[in-house]
Amino acid sequence: IAGVGSALLSTIYGLFYVDVFLRVYELPLTTYATGNLLFSVINTANALAGAWLVDWMAIHSSRADAIGLSGCVFALCFITPFFRWNIDTSVEDRSHFWEGTHFVSTTSLYDTMYSFFAILLGSVVTDDHTMSDRDRVRFMASGKVVNLLATFGVARIGLEVFETENISKFRVFVLVISALVCLMFIVAQFMVKRPGIGFHWKTLGYRRKKSDKTADSCHRKQKKLKLQRIIAELWSLENFRAWIGMEMLLECQSNFVGSFLKTFIDRLVFDTGVSRDTCDWILSLIRPLRDVAGILCYIPIRRRGYRNVYTAMFILNFMISGACLLFGSPSSTTMIISFLVVHSVATGAVQSAGFHLAMSDMVLEMKTKHASEQRFDEPSLAGMFMGANALLCKPMDALLPFVAASFLGEKDFSAAASSDETRLVLFRLLVVPPLVFSTIQIWSWSRYSLHPERTKVMREKLDRLHNSHNTPEEDVP
Repeated sequence: IAGVGSALLSTIYGLFYVDVFLRVYELPLTTYATGNLLFSVINTANALAGAWLVDWMAIHSSRADAIGLSGCVFALCFITPFFRWNIDTSVEDRSHFWEGTHFVSTTSLYDTMYSFFAILLGSVVTDDHTMSDRDRVRFMASGKVVNLLATFGVARIGLEVFETENISKFRVFVLVISALVCLMFIVAQFMVKRPGIGFHWKTLGYRRKKSDKTADSCHRKQKKLKLQRIIAELWSLENFRAWIGMEMLLECQSNFVGSFLKTFIDRLVFDTGVSRDTCDWILSLIRPLRDVAGILCYIPIRRRGYRNVYTAMFILNFMISGACLLFGSPSSTTMIISFLVVHSVATGAVQSAGFHLAMSDMVLEMKTKHASEQRFDEPSLAGMFMGANALLCKPMDALLPFVAASFLGEKDFSAAASSDETRLVLFRLLVVPPLVFSTIQIWSWSRYSLHPERTKVMREKLDRLHNSHNTPEEDVP
């Protein structure tokens, strides 16, 4: 329930916030680019602090205790970018300081709580080393089934009520969604904390009861979290370095395409004569198609492992972006639509399916290392893995928006139709980064060595070490 609520908020935010700032508020591209740089610095620090807080909570209570409160704060922060005081945009020499301040502050509020909530929910799953790869895959796939219909519904409604000339209806829609999601988070918290509650999902083989001991609560770690030591220890892992080299580029390109998706559709598809209804259907279907593909991704993941699936996705991105660059143009509407759908769906599906699986395996590797060195009193680092990932990857989120602002210059995004020059720049921004990034990603990912056979051995070794550590000496023959 909490995951569905978070997906509803991120769908609406990702689909509309760029249009709201650039076309409704008419924020200059230079201010947008500068704001993105400040935003990336602020949110990098906030994500790391949030990850530390998540692991600190695991020491003193339970991570799940914070779902309700943090979720409601997240929902409140979600509405802030879509509400702004009135500014006279007809004054050409006006100062853009307050507009930039609103952009940086509201997007930072949203992304801070989005990151914290994602780390909070993700760490609950990644920290449980008792779940097998098969159980974890089935558990995560089940959530995507519910997200599929929910995100499609809110995207369609949002596109129906959104108008750049007057966003009053859209603001009412945002408030309704925020209130609904707050209720969902409260219900999720109630279900977690209700005494004696138990769930049994036969398709998942997953059971939670009050009397059960979970990986989140059965061991209360005593050592304090020391940030400098944690970062050094994470960076010493070869697999983590290989992951970061790949993930920082993957997040950069996927977040940019996701944020500018409506801009690409409007300027490269709608402006060439495709109907508004067709464009809206494309925008509303991409997220559900990505969820469907994410579910289907678990089939090759179970058979071949997520490492091979990631490699296949990089090769696909290289091939389709190269084909578009060689044979396409800003007027190749069919090719652009195909690229947007295939690239967005394939990249998003593999990223959403593989992220927590990779995080779980790297947490398992770290736990096995600690246990092998008899460091059983070390705190859990499930949250810090995602925090360190954010620390190193989030600054890259500002790269492509900054490049876009530099090449687009003073182009008028609020105009009814775009110029040929604007469409050419947008076309290149769409196809060139995946071509360059996928080449680097293939090289970096080739150094990643965690696969199902190896993680199975590590899980068995970790269980033996824990059993040996928990067995009293007098019971040992």
